[in-house]
Amino acid sequence: MDTFDPDKNRPPRAGENYRFNQQRYFHVMSQGWYIHTREGVHGPYLRKEDAHDQLEMHILHSTPDPSDSWRMG
Repeated sequence: MDTFDPDKNRPPRAGENYRFNQQRYFHVMSQGWYIHTREGVHGPYLRKEDAHDQLEMHILHSTPDPSDSWRMG
């Protein structure tokens, strides 16, 4: 008899180097571009490229997630 493996049908994790969430960006007419982060919404930015640049800076300078110490890999 086979045992149940909950991870069998899950795709492998790619890691933070491959994270990309197109839904992080949204545009509000007559206002500009905004970005979603774990900490909230940031913006508006004139161009989507400006929002993307700001998101990269946010990721580079963000503090580590405090739950990382107890999260299971």
